[in-house]
Amino acid sequence: MNSIQFKNFDLNLIRVLLALLEHRSVSRAAEELALTPSAVSHALGRLRSALGDPLFERRGGGLVPTAFALETGRRMRPSIDRLRDAMNREVFDPATADREFVVAAGTYVAAVFMPEIIEAVARVAPSIRLRIRRVEDQSVDDVEHGRLDMLFGVQASPSGKLEFQPFVTEQMVWAARKGHPSVHAPLTMEMLANARHIIIEKINRVLTTGYPELQRFFDESRELGDATRAAAGQGRRSGPAPAASTIVSDPMQAIAIAARTDQVTLTLRRLAEQFEPGVQVLEPPHPTPGVQVGLLYHPDRARDPAVRWFIDFTLGLLRNRETG
Repeated sequence: MNSIQFKNFDLNLIRVLLALLEHRSVSRAAEELALTPSAVSHALGRLRSALGDPLFERRGGGLVPTAFALETGRRMRPSIDRLRDAMNREVFDPATADREFVVAAGTYVAAVFMPEIIEAVARVAPSIRLRIRRVEDQSVDDVEHGRLDMLFGVQASPSGKLEFQPFVTEQMVWAARKGHPSVHAPLTMEMLANARHIIIEKINRVLTTGYPELQRFFDESRELGDATRAAAGQGRRSGPAPAASTIVSDPMQAIAIAARTDQVTLTLRRLAEQFEPGVQVLEPPHPTPGVQVGLLYHPDRARDPAVRWFIDFTLGLLRNRETG
């Protein structure tokens, strides 16, 4: 495009191009831009003419961008973001703001971190409200489409559109009730082989996302822990082969049951520590990966000064907690 053409170029068309690259659909782009589908189609025609490229091809019921469209969008987006930020004069004052944030958090975050977050927010922003929802299968999709401001949890961004900021790397431990007849420190593979386990249903979506080694461990436990029994030695086992005698849907359920039965569970260290001294927190006799816990949010939401403040405030609070 030469300088004369650029003088006559409608910059609103850039927004149409970016929306089409984001959604790969005329109707969804129209919904985002508050336009009719026919208006978006007309704008696409003008873009093709101005840029000298087809930009998109219809394939498999959707729009597939050309290499030129992808590269143009990649180069344009930062400029549009800076322009939007430059025009945003809104100033967020937490001391006077009356605002509600909608977040998702599992029981681990609710038990370990959320009380401190709530108290800290109340001190500096007394009129801020937190609406806390539990983590569901669709929660990541809710963050992506703006139904949640953010999600506290393990790293999970299947679409690649979301940003994850960790604030702690958590370790896995075994939890058993104090006074357990056969499970105690130092924990051995043989003890685990002979114990009955509490298995957390859907653990792969809640706790092990991005951690295939840990997911495999839980799968093995569900199938009577073949690897664990092999390491313990077939000849040294006393009693029947262990099994998952209890299957629960939540880590808090698992550790609450472990605290009052002879069953054991693999869980996050800080969650197990909430139940001391009635629960033994036992170091695993096998490798376990560190589990990164953090905030998951859409970069577009972070351009809202209020959301940006809450993200920065929360991350600063929790990271300082770890280092200080």
